[in-house]
Amino acid sequence: MSSHASRFRILVIDDTPAIHEDFRKILTPGTNSAPQLETLAATIFGQSSPAAAPVCFEMDTAVQGQTGLALVQDAVGEGRPYALAFVDMRMPPGWDGLETIRHLWAADPNLQVVICTAYSDHSWSTITERLGHSDNLLILKKPFDHVEVLQLTHALTRKWRLARDVEANVAQLDELLRHRTEALRGAEEGFTAAFDASPHAQAIVTLDQPEVLAVNNAFERIMGLPRSAVLGLTPENFGRGFDPGRWHALLGRLGSGMPVDDHACLYQPDAKTRRELRCSARPLTIRGRRCSIWVLRDVTEQVETERQLRQAQKMEAIGQLAAGVAHDFNNLLTIIQGYTSEVLALHPAGETRQMLEPVQAAAIRAANLTRQLLIFSRKEVVQPQELDLVGVLGELRPLLRRLIGPHIVFKCTLPARLAPVMADPANVEQVIVNLVVNARDAMPQGGRIEVSARALHLAPGSAQLQSGSAAGDYIEIAVSDTGTGISPEVLPRIFEPFFTTKEAGKGTGLGLSTVYSIVRQQGGWIRVDSTVGQGTTFFIYQPVAVAPAVPEGSVETVPGCTAPATEGPRHVLVVEDDPAVKSLLSGILRRRGIPHTLADDGVIALQIWRSTLLPFDLVVSDILMPNGVNGIELARKLREQNPQLSIILTSGFSELLADPANLNLPGGPPKVLLKPFAPEELVSAMLEACATPVA
Repeated sequence: MSSHASRFRILVIDDTPAIHEDFRKILTPGTNSAPQLETLAATIFGQSSPAAAPVCFEMDTAVQGQTGLALVQDAVGEGRPYALAFVDMRMPPGWDGLETIRHLWAADPNLQVVICTAYSDHSWSTITERLGHSDNLLILKKPFDHVEVLQLTHALTRKWRLARDVEANVAQLDELLRHRTEALRGAEEGFTAAFDASPHAQAIVTLDQPEVLAVNNAFERIMGLPRSAVLGLTPENFGRGFDPGRWHALLGRLGSGMPVDDHACLYQPDAKTRRELRCSARPLTIRGRRCSIWVLRDVTEQVETERQLRQAQKMEAIGQLAAGVAHDFNNLLTIIQGYTSEVLALHPAGETRQMLEPVQAAAIRAANLTRQLLIFSRKEVVQPQELDLVGVLGELRPLLRRLIGPHIVFKCTLPARLAPVMADPANVEQVIVNLVVNARDAMPQGGRIEVSARALHLAPGSAQLQSGSAAGDYIEIAVSDTGTGISPEVLPRIFEPFFTTKEAGKGTGLGLSTVYSIVRQQGGWIRVDSTVGQGTTFFIYQPVAVAPAVPEGSVETVPGCTAPATEGPRHVLVVEDDPAVKSLLSGILRRRGIPHTLADDGVIALQIWRSTLLPFDLVVSDILMPNGVNGIELARKLREQNPQLSIILTSGFSELLADPANLNLPGGPPKVLLKPFAPEELVSAMLEACATPVA
């Protein structure tokens, strides 16, 4: 017999041992008869030759139902169950066949059973009534034919094997289905977790009848809307900024299978909230419904950073232009302002004075315009010092009152004291004056202006803290008005250079640009709240000072000196390469009886210094000069020879003044007088320089 033969276990339960032997001869004949048995089986099942895998039966017997049940239970427990049981109907004194079968099926429901009976003990209806309808039950009448027994055995064992295979396949399919279901559930849970954990707002929206099916946590946070209030809506219902026409056009694009990539969208759920979004979407199908998944990135900070970068680039471009012409332009203004002042001094009254005063005023306005250009491009020389804002604002109050006029109520609210800040006093004054004048111009019919200051600590994440600024202690200055307010369309542009909403001739467009640049230059920032028809408030945040009052080597600028000393210089060396300016300076000194010598540049000045018999006690020199020796280099060489020499450096504009280290000379930094200056400013600076001992 083939080594690959199929083996089936057969159980015979009959109270007659001779019956056992009959079944054994039929089902388990000797080894020599096996080929005949296989041939017989092939004939029975219509095969021309024995089956490729012969069948082998292993038979056990029992004389009572109880014994047979024990054998079935043991077989099931061992994992080697019986395939078929032949059960006699009458087996006194124990269970009859039907009772036995009931117990056998309770132990092994898949067992194939053949009832063996010589009498019509029970009708088929009675049998099915007691055992129920079953495909695993047949009846074999005694006496039985060997072929009939063999046929039944082969058919029922094969049926049992097929049922077992089907059961195994079903179990395998059930296990596969369970694994697939768990995998799908895991994938769904993973998608849900990833959907909710995404830092970008995400939403799933249907296409045919647009409504929101799902949103994630970031969507709730960024849009400021709870999930329960969003589901079932269309995005056009979220707030201002979602234009219905554009929204439906995007849905139509998705409906045709086209993607949406990085679409710019302005979201304004209310008047004070403004978010710049970038939207991308892809079409997909969910449970047979055409849908789309949306990803919304909040790029508000990025857009603001880009806006600030463009603003800085504009300022830099204009600043480069201003720096390029400032030196020569301020020389021209020095000449105009100087000669005008000198002539006015000679004509205290009369028509000449009336004609020259507008010229002098225009020169001063032109000088201020140049200074504003340099300020907002951060190229103006500043003198930061530890500043008491309460004192500065208090002293500025009378001037502000006069600027505002009687038709506007003015209030200045200041605490008793504030921590000092590092700032240039003149720049702080210009910021406040510019903001107050703007507020005044916004209320031609009258109103109210208030200037206030307070100390506050800005913690990390504070709404007032600007991106990129450190948390800490700040001074907040607020300038508010009850004027016309600024529209949302104009508000983003108010700090742009040369942008103005005033009538022609009533504004340069540099006021707020200058304010912005000064505040940024001093390490602070500015914030604006405005409502059309109600008014505007500018908030300035200045960090509390942590540096010494006057850093070593800082520039000492003399825009307007204190009362001059009584003793003036005995001999002044004037170094100026511009002939007209040099002539002006010589005339100013000559008319005041101050001895002086003129030099065209630094090289000539050094030659004069070495050759003169009368020593100089003061040098007044321009900074930017030709022939390789500028004013700072000249001052350094002269101080090396005479550390006590008083020096005043004049400049229309010079990048050299931007670094205080350039003025670290022997004996200390020199005084710096910025052009344009009035003649009396020059004389006062000279007298003060001579009266102040050099360190």
